[in-house]
Amino acid sequence: MNVATIVPQPSLSPSPDAGRQPPADLANLLDLSDDTLSIRGGDGAMQFWNGGSTRLYGWAAEDMATPGSYARMHTRFDTAEEDVLAELVRTGRWEGHVTRTTRDGREVLVSVRWAASRTEDGTIDRIVETGRDVTWDIILEEDFRRSEYRYRNMFQAMAVSFWELDFSAVKQMVAEWSHPNESDLAAFFASAPNAIRNSMAKTRIVDVNDKTLRMFGARTREDLGETMERFWPRESEPVFAASGIAAMAGRPTFEAETKMLTLDGREIDVMFTWSFPPQEMGHGTVLVGIVDITGRLRVQQELQRVQGELAHAARVATLGELAASIAHEVNQPLAAIVNFGEAAKRWMFRPEPDMAEANTAIERMIADSRRASDIIGRIRGMATKSAPKPTLFHPCEAVREAVQLCRHDMQSRGVALSIAEIAGLPRVRADRIQIQQVAVNLIVNAIQAMADLPEERRALVIRTRLTPDNMVLIEVQDSGPGIDPAVADRLFTAFASTKESGMGMGLSISRSIVEAHGGKISGRANHDGPGATFAFSLPMAEGEKLDVPCPYAA
Repeated sequence: MNVATIVPQPSLSPSPDAGRQPPADLANLLDLSDDTLSIRGGDGAMQFWNGGSTRLYGWAAEDMATPGSYARMHTRFDTAEEDVLAELVRTGRWEGHVTRTTRDGREVLVSVRWAASRTEDGTIDRIVETGRDVTWDIILEEDFRRSEYRYRNMFQAMAVSFWELDFSAVKQMVAEWSHPNESDLAAFFASAPNAIRNSMAKTRIVDVNDKTLRMFGARTREDLGETMERFWPRESEPVFAASGIAAMAGRPTFEAETKMLTLDGREIDVMFTWSFPPQEMGHGTVLVGIVDITGRLRVQQELQRVQGELAHAARVATLGELAASIAHEVNQPLAAIVNFGEAAKRWMFRPEPDMAEANTAIERMIADSRRASDIIGRIRGMATKSAPKPTLFHPCEAVREAVQLCRHDMQSRGVALSIAEIAGLPRVRADRIQIQQVAVNLIVNAIQAMADLPEERRALVIRTRLTPDNMVLIEVQDSGPGIDPAVADRLFTAFASTKESGMGMGLSISRSIVEAHGGKISGRANHDGPGATFAFSLPMAEGEKLDVPCPYAA
């Protein structure tokens, strides 16, 4: 807009001070400003043009001193030009945004203020303008607005419960409590029984998404209250404390599985995640994500139950296959008890009773009774249907018990057994019966694989050792025909079997058991001879020594 459009051309005769410039010192000072400052006359010439104007628009003061120079900037308004004119005429002032083109062709957005000076008859003869380049301010503001919009959409649309929390009051509590030698949050939580609950009560809810309302049974944000305390059962307090300690330690995230309460008192299993943005930690802001895993855990529990039933069925089936072996194992100590009982009776009823020999026979009867009881206990354990019960035991115990169950079968089939490297291993924490079941499965498979071989070639080797990554490895090696290539890639898949009467469940169940205990199971053809080797590994128990003597003799 040119001043000529505001003021009739005949009224644009220069006023007495039209060419007056600011004093030199003031002009120098105005040149230092990054804001633009200019004075233009009715002919479009700039009567004053400071250094800020030159730096923004690119033209020097002398370039803009000629009539019509103002038009070079191609000023466009963000409102109707007629409204700008009307306000300037009415009040002598106007402010707003204009878009201008610089000397090098760039477009800049400038926030300007105009003040009009008038002659004695009220005619506008000059306009004083101050301006500030807001091009990047607007761009950044728009980017921020879009980013905020995207964030709000994501915050609301995600199928995860999100909470924005203010943790600053807890930090203040710790700061006020802290002692010179005890300033950490862990010490604070340990300082009083209710320190954790008090911290929960001080953790303020800033915002939540719609998923949170649905998950916790709220209709509105106000239903949730001001803090998270009501959503934490007592048993989950350690998780809250651990998350706060992680925040104070500067860790960027924290996650754990825990339990939380809904508004109607239901207990749900959740994956709880805290995120601590570094740029916000000074302000105490944390972002919490909560995923309801109640259904997932229920499915896992049901899967474990079904797997347990399958494992039990497989154990019972295995015991059926080992019926002859079991009968032989039980009959041995029972027959010995009868023999020693008769011997003791003879020693006692001789003309001169030999009580020492009778006592020896009775002691042997007691020992065989215990051996029979142990055998029955092992069989009963294999046949019992019960939930997995992890215990701490030496792996050689499970191996020896499995061997005892299969010993008669090996002897009747002429299988030569060798047990190597079984003594010096760390203990494992697992369900002993299930690990014994895996060992029995592998031993029985090995025995059956050698059924068609000449008796002198039937050799079974069981090895136990420690791997470089501290896993206990149990290997069962046979001298049979090896692994059929037709099933090599699906050995541990359900219903895959090389036996005509086999169901193909033994190795599949064994894999489920081993993997549930954090281990691995594998099978391969022997590299240095006939046969195959099946092996499974278990992690050593936490805190165990690497060399624990086996309680059974090798």
